[in-house]
Amino acid sequence: MTDASQLRILLTDDATEVGHELVEDHLFVSVGIQSTEGVAPMTTTELTRLGLSPHRAMEIAMARLRRTSEPDDLRVVDTLPGLRFLKVGDGLAASRIAVLPELMKPLPLGGVVVAVPEPSQLLCVPVDSARAIDGLQALASAVGHLEATRDDLLSDQLFWFDGRCWRAIPVHHGEEDITVLPPPDFLSMMSRVASMDWVQVAGEA
Repeated sequence: MTDASQLRILLTDDATEVGHELVEDHLFVSVGIQSTEGVAPMTTTELTRLGLSPHRAMEIAMARLRRTSEPDDLRVVDTLPGLRFLKVGDGLAASRIAVLPELMKPLPLGGVVVAVPEPSQLLCVPVDSARAIDGLQALASAVGHLEATRDDLLSDQLFWFDGRCWRAIPVHHGEEDITVLPPPDFLSMMSRVASMDWVQVAGEA
């Protein structure tokens, strides 16, 4: 029998019956139900059976997500400087995008760029210096590799949290190369971050 303890946050690439949009036209934070077969999006029928409102179901699932997410879950990728991955044991790493800004407090000056190629994976690059460009290149390459090898792809795009909201950074996957098409405000932000690097270097000289 389903009960509220089985509610989970599930990141999806399409709208579900219980959830909300996180990144316009790309990602949705959905309430799911845990079963022996995995986590599936919750239906309004299940919501009625539990006697919950959509808002309350989301509150319960988000509270559990926060209890099962720690800053230490973000691990450094030793072979790819600047790149981090989120390690959790429930197979729902991508869902932590909903609380990632909380896990990274204080948020880096330039925010954070994230890839969620499948529900069990979250890769990210904190944009804290101009050196983050190397990490972003590694992130795009990793997404390109996963896009070519996964049948159950969640997203082959990159996503940027600027301190206020999440936005997509378009990625074009060609036959032989990958092209990242950052929006103008992302480029402006990188210029500001690079300027801060120069100020710091000048101050240390």
